[in-house]
Amino acid sequence: MPGQRTYRLPDSLTADLAKLREMIDQVRAGGLTPERLRAFRVPMGVYEQRESGTFMLRVRLPAGGVLPHQMQALADAAERYGDGTLHVTTRQDIQVHRVPLENVPPALEALAAAGLATKGGGGNTVRNITACPHAGVCPHEVFDVAPHAIAVTEFLLPDPLSYQLPRKYKLSFSGCGADCASATVNDLGFIARRSLGEGGQPGFAVYVGGGMGAHSRVADLFEEFVPASDIHLVAEAVKRVFDQHGNRKNRNRARLRFLLELIGLGGFRKLYEAELAILRQAAPPCPPLRDFVGAAEGQRASRPARPSASAAKGFDAWRARNVLPQKQEGYCLVEVPLALGDIGTEMLRGLADIVEHYGDGMLRTTQEQNALLRWVPEAELPDVHAQLAALGLAEPLPPVLRKLVACTGASTCRLGICLSRGLAQAISQVLSSDGLDLDALGPLAIRISGCPNSCGRHPVADIGLHGAARRIGGELIPHYVVQLGGRVGEGLARLAQGATAIPARNVPVFLTELLREFARSPHCPDFHAFLDAGGRRTAQQLLARFAKPRRADGDACACCSGAEYDWGSCSPFSLAGRGPGECSAGVFDLIEVDLASATQALERGHRHAATVLAARALLVTRGAQPRDDLDALKLFQEHFVAQGLVEPALAPIVENAIQVAAASDPETAFVVRSDVVAVFIDAVKTLYQNMDSSLRFAPPPEPPPAAAPSEDAEAVTEDYRGVSCPLNYVKAKLALEKMKPGEELTLILGDEGLANVPASAAADGHEILSITRGPEGNRLVIRKGGRPATPAATAAGRGA
Repeated sequence: MPGQRTYRLPDSLTADLAKLREMIDQVRAGGLTPERLRAFRVPMGVYEQRESGTFMLRVRLPAGGVLPHQMQALADAAERYGDGTLHVTTRQDIQVHRVPLENVPPALEALAAAGLATKGGGGNTVRNITACPHAGVCPHEVFDVAPHAIAVTEFLLPDPLSYQLPRKYKLSFSGCGADCASATVNDLGFIARRSLGEGGQPGFAVYVGGGMGAHSRVADLFEEFVPASDIHLVAEAVKRVFDQHGNRKNRNRARLRFLLELIGLGGFRKLYEAELAILRQAAPPCPPLRDFVGAAEGQRASRPARPSASAAKGFDAWRARNVLPQKQEGYCLVEVPLALGDIGTEMLRGLADIVEHYGDGMLRTTQEQNALLRWVPEAELPDVHAQLAALGLAEPLPPVLRKLVACTGASTCRLGICLSRGLAQAISQVLSSDGLDLDALGPLAIRISGCPNSCGRHPVADIGLHGAARRIGGELIPHYVVQLGGRVGEGLARLAQGATAIPARNVPVFLTELLREFARSPHCPDFHAFLDAGGRRTAQQLLARFAKPRRADGDACACCSGAEYDWGSCSPFSLAGRGPGECSAGVFDLIEVDLASATQALERGHRHAATVLAARALLVTRGAQPRDDLDALKLFQEHFVAQGLVEPALAPIVENAIQVAAASDPETAFVVRSDVVAVFIDAVKTLYQNMDSSLRFAPPPEPPPAAAPSEDAEAVTEDYRGVSCPLNYVKAKLALEKMKPGEELTLILGDEGLANVPASAAADGHEILSITRGPEGNRLVIRKGGRPATPAATAAGRGA
């Protein structure tokens, strides 16, 4: 029914949508900056995509429930305002993609009319509250948790504080200890239990401080049992502690799990109990539980019986793989596989018609990016199969392929490093054609994220992969870090382990070899037993075998099968277009690899290579992809030196590196000493450590005023042309020791001296006033200081 809703929308939504429309009009007219708009639209679930000027709308579906008329509204919005594709996420939301800015307001208004909203779909907000999609029909559940997820959603969303948190706040509900909804890796997780004694009062075990990202964490058991009537107070109390004590200064340490690690579970409990005591006195009651299902068993049974169809070709295979019995006798749930979570508008409309006429009248999205029909009578299964097959939604895939998960990756996300969806398609194709008995592998979970941020939930996968970039022979090559053995479950949850990266082109054949070894193992289909019995050692041997780039065998597109091509791309791998993201920082992996490589190069005596790697490290934050070493150095000079983000004393290091970059042997031609290169690397590391959440950098702090020169102070000029390093700075130190604080020393230097002396002088606490080039040589003016060395230059003093 068009007026039916799965949850109550916040009363403020109408005003919010009007404000968003007004702000977008102002931006388009030039009266408001895009940055001001971003601060409002991101918490409203509107993200800019990799293609500038296009936006993704993340529609909140608590517990994954969506009604037929809402599915029609989503299809209309995607077709009229976006690119016609919808996407189911790993948090059970549905996204509308590539919406031009001017189309955002009418799209959101149309969705709101159908009872759907994106508010809280992004930013530092209470995100979509997930629940087991089998809730209410699972034979193993303690009780149906979906109505509780809805009630907590309705309780939290009206509060303005729910949109102003230090970072995102994710909650999840599971119906039993198997933890199908991953409560044990959420900020706050609830797992259904009943109290001891006759009747068994419904309630929940509470888990706190979990989460997935670049630094994942399994949640701690916080409460053994909380009555179901109190869970809204628990969610609010934890939210308030997070709001008051979360880290708002460092976005990379802002999630709830970092607060818990900082103050400990005991310290967190004290703050929580104080907030809970206040709430028990003043909090409004939790909204009443509503029947989440579109039709209860009795209502469903009262519908007129539909004529049953004869079983069509493929029905038996489809039923074996896609249909499970419910705990209600005579009824089934049907899994509808969606290829990587995508569904087109016409397909969604057809599926909406099926949902309206079969089952309980509601579709459930899953964290594996598929969908479920429930309450389908046994007799109607042939008809449902025929209807789904006509839409192309009845393919009987084995579990390992049906449950293959990938985030959108670099195809649309600004933080994406690799094309995770392209890899998923390649894996599916290779495994399907390899001859392995995929059904024998069991429900093996392969999950892929395009960057370390875990939108593909790789940290809790049997086999997890996240995108990375590595340089091989100076060439940027797409890679994936392989992690094994993740899982959820009460008392069983653990994160996947591993840090080895292999080229993206090698991943499908690596997986094929690993799964072949798994299939031969006596432990199959228990992947965790396989790992514990030597499987990890086998995996490491295979990773070593596939560590080097190789041409992908049997690639459909021979022209782009080399290691420098990502899966699904006919252009060489590049990070161009990648930049400040609107959900979290995701460039850190590549930056840290480059900085570590710079340090390693310096330790091997490769001073010029170390300088290039350090200069290259931060260019990704500017969306710049250098063509070669010279281009990297020039881009660093443009974006960092010229912008005053590094101390003037370090500028000659970059200049000298540029001068010799095209030489046949730049290492020999590069005159900068190792200790001075170390200063430069430390300066870049300091910039990185002080980078804010929008990938912006603060310039080095202004030095304190130098001591005023005495009245009889004299300027001193020394000519050190032809004096080699480090003797030139030794002579300069001797000259400075004879001078008073504030007096100036002018040095005439050759190129080698200019590349080394300024950084060494700054390290000793002196001020570099100017560096100029003239016909007589390089002129460096130093003011003798009486102050500590600056942080960026401190390291130079170790080797001067």
